[in-house]
Amino acid sequence: MKKRMNILVLAGLLLFTLSNCIDEFNAKLPDDGVGLLVIEGNIISDSTVVFALSRTFSLNEEDLPEGYNQIVADVSVVGDDGTRIIGTSIGDGRYQVRIGTLNKQVRYGLEVKYEGDTYNSELQYPIETPAVADVTFEQPENYGTIYIRLSTQKADGTVYYIWTYEEDWEVRAAFYSKWIYDPLTEKVQIFEKAPYAQGWGHSESSKTLVGSTESNVENLLKNKKMYSIASDNIRVSYYYSTLIKQRALSKGEFEYYENKAKLSESMGGLFTPQPSELPTNITCSNPDKQAIGYVGVNMNVSEYRLYISTNDIQYDNPYDCSCLTDEEIGGRSNHDLYLDGYRIAYPDILSYQWAPKECTDVRTLGATLNKPSFWPLPDREY
Repeated sequence: MKKRMNILVLAGLLLFTLSNCIDEFNAKLPDDGVGLLVIEGNIISDSTVVFALSRTFSLNEEDLPEGYNQIVADVSVVGDDGTRIIGTSIGDGRYQVRIGTLNKQVRYGLEVKYEGDTYNSELQYPIETPAVADVTFEQPENYGTIYIRLSTQKADGTVYYIWTYEEDWEVRAAFYSKWIYDPLTEKVQIFEKAPYAQGWGHSESSKTLVGSTESNVENLLKNKKMYSIASDNIRVSYYYSTLIKQRALSKGEFEYYENKAKLSESMGGLFTPQPSELPTNITCSNPDKQAIGYVGVNMNVSEYRLYISTNDIQYDNPYDCSCLTDEEIGGRSNHDLYLDGYRIAYPDILSYQWAPKECTDVRTLGATLNKPSFWPLPDREY
């Protein structure tokens, strides 16, 4: 009998890591595929990393089963020179390890002691990650899709890569309204500055992006497409930033992520690898047990930040920010207009001009009022 299974892989690396994400796999596994230990995380020099432990469970589960990530274990990073760095539990099967400077001449791996068994990743020498040569963008057509592209620097011996990215963007409202209607008091409060006219959004990639220069005689990637953004997406409405993170991989780790990406995209269709068949460098002291995952060892992760101004592209604004006419307002009260999704744009001689809330309050566009610490633009003066 076969069952459809879900494998949640919680990649929780911090600081110098590549991403924090949840990848969901759907596949057909035998009955004994339930409860396989999943280990995600990488050993990176001079960083604080988090290893996430969880268990596979049946896709027939309507919700995340209770306790699937409540893994109590002893987690350590070990080296063949006797190094042992003990991890600390931070809850939900996550274990934080503070990694010092790794020795290039020492092989390192992960050790997990769980339910009387010991799981060990293959000891490996730390891999150097070359710097990213360049990250660019292009918009080939008027108001067309924007493509983010990456080029690598030539590096001897490095041919396999994985990339993730973090996006930040600034949003500004069409109307810088200082007049805020309060539906509870049914009064209009006037602020010194428009409180909700400027905001920021943030997201992190969840898709696995891997590549290889193995077939390139120059051992380079030039203008490789990382991802794309539609020209009417709010992310590029004013000022946009992407931080691309690059990590070099061993051949085995590359094959693991490549197969994982295929498995995730296919959603368990025919002729796709089963999660239990993914390449792994983790073995268990009990030969009858196995784990899913691949632990890499790196000296560093390379980063490159790109900024895009709306002046550099053609943004196709999907919002109609025209104020309501007197006929459109009709006999509706301020309270009625608020409930109908409108906000005050600016005061009129006798009353107020109202516009769609997306045009006056950036929070309705998914933005927050928290400005990133690295943001290069000053706050707008209202």
